[in-house]
Amino acid sequence: MAAVKAAVMTGPGAVEMREFPRPAIGGDEILLKVERAGICGSDKHMYAGHMPLQFPVVPGHELVGVIEELGPRAADEMAVIGGPIAEGDLVTTTPSSVACGRCWFCLHQPQRPALCANRYVHGFVSSDVAPAPRGGFAEHMHLTSRSWIFKIPEGLSPEIAVLTEPAAVATRAVERALAPGIPHISEGLGMDKSVMVLGAGPIGQLVIAALAHVGTDCIIASDLSPSRLTLAGAMGAHHAIAADASLDERLEQVQELTGGVGPDIVIETAGVPVVFKESLDFVRRGGIVVEVGHFTDPGGVEIRPNQVCFKDLDIRGMWAYPAMQFKTALSFLRSTRAPLDRFITHTLGLDETEKGIEVTGTEGSMKVVVVP
Repeated sequence: MAAVKAAVMTGPGAVEMREFPRPAIGGDEILLKVERAGICGSDKHMYAGHMPLQFPVVPGHELVGVIEELGPRAADEMAVIGGPIAEGDLVTTTPSSVACGRCWFCLHQPQRPALCANRYVHGFVSSDVAPAPRGGFAEHMHLTSRSWIFKIPEGLSPEIAVLTEPAAVATRAVERALAPGIPHISEGLGMDKSVMVLGAGPIGQLVIAALAHVGTDCIIASDLSPSRLTLAGAMGAHHAIAADASLDERLEQVQELTGGVGPDIVIETAGVPVVFKESLDFVRRGGIVVEVGHFTDPGGVEIRPNQVCFKDLDIRGMWAYPAMQFKTALSFLRSTRAPLDRFITHTLGLDETEKGIEVTGTEGSMKVVVVP
């Protein structure tokens, strides 16, 4: 049986190339030939040892590929969105499996499937557990019957479709800022609103593009990197705040841009604990903070709970997204005017995966993509 090459993270700070037997699929499963896989900030955190995982792991959960083998019952057993599927179709898949429908969270909060206690997540499961590989940094990937399959729309290239997963994060972050139910004046995201995005990395850039896509009047980007702030302007930000200035200086700049009250909404995407603390400083009284950046745990920071009460804040956390967010993400990728070609800064081979992880987050890099 032919072998499948994969980049395996054997532990924090260690990646090596390994071969696996070509996965044999069941009648309700799919063998995916991986075309492209993006390197996520969580892959970087995994590499840094910030995630309690059962190593070894084949990382990679931002991916697009071609169906190479389709079990005869797979299309009926899987959640398939975007039309009938066949061998040769370009598709993407959510990292998380279909929710189990039986755990406490599925029964009591079915509207939040990301909380399912029994889901598995591609790119985060041990490669010692069959079937393998179940991560995108591999030539082929095994998809079980609990997978979500999204057919890539015509006209959307693999080079852009690989951004579906981070675009799902970004569009979900913007939707978290919307007021539930019937909007009330000055509540939630809408017309005549100001939004500050703290962190102009890959997710921050896509959040900015999504905010511009829905017509946000005032988008303020903040980051330490001048090149990232320049790109943020191209993605749709109206103003840029250099994060290397003192907090007091930055607060003054933001106050001037927002009529002296602060942004209606602050979205934290940097994943740096002190930046979450600063989000509470920047947002206006009665505003909303959406916390996106801390999918992993890089540590804590001291905050003053009185500030939350005094400002009467809504703080909205975000744990991934519902799987159907991929449909929203694909719609966004097809119609956005953001220069996504500039957004992808590095394209590397599978054997350069470790180099790609190391370069991710450095000056001059944005989205790094692996092409197996």
